[in-house]
Amino acid sequence: MIEIQPTMGWIAFGLSMIGGISIFALSILATVKHDFQFFPPPSKQSWQHKAFIVLFRLYLYPLIALSVINLLQDRPTIFQYGIGTPLLGIGFGLAFWITFKMGWRNAFGEKRGLKTAGWFSWSRNPVYVFTWIGLIGWALVINDWQVWCLLALWGLMYWAAPRFEEPWLEREYGDTYSAYKARVPRFF
Repeated sequence: MIEIQPTMGWIAFGLSMIGGISIFALSILATVKHDFQFFPPPSKQSWQHKAFIVLFRLYLYPLIALSVINLLQDRPTIFQYGIGTPLLGIGFGLAFWITFKMGWRNAFGEKRGLKTAGWFSWSRNPVYVFTWIGLIGWALVINDWQVWCLLALWGLMYWAAPRFEEPWLEREYGDTYSAYKARVPRFF
């Protein structure tokens, strides 16, 4: 008889990897093929925008399911809860808050104004920095190598994302972005 939890875990892991690797592949293709843009997408109505949303959800939802499966099987220790949960909450909480303040549309490639004040005065990518803190917390709470691989992939995606976004920002905001880029570090 097939055990449900391991099978579901492998399915979730596989789906999530497909979503994450597809995002990477399309982003890398955009750096090689200069007449192709993936992220930020050319417009909200573009297939690239829709594909990014679908692929990120394909990555994220199975990762959450895999994490829940692991929580049901293996209870975290007090250390894991005590350190991991605050990091997870603070990291993702601030990442969402900063994204909300920046504007969701701005975060997904619509030209809604270059943000340089507040959190953006010390990092050009504070959402990514705080997401990394949340990912570390998540990894502490969920003690599973598959989850760790997927979280590492997310961390790597957020390390690479500015390299895909910066040429677009330079085109859209010109000298204003170049001056901002010269005075504020990419991450911290």
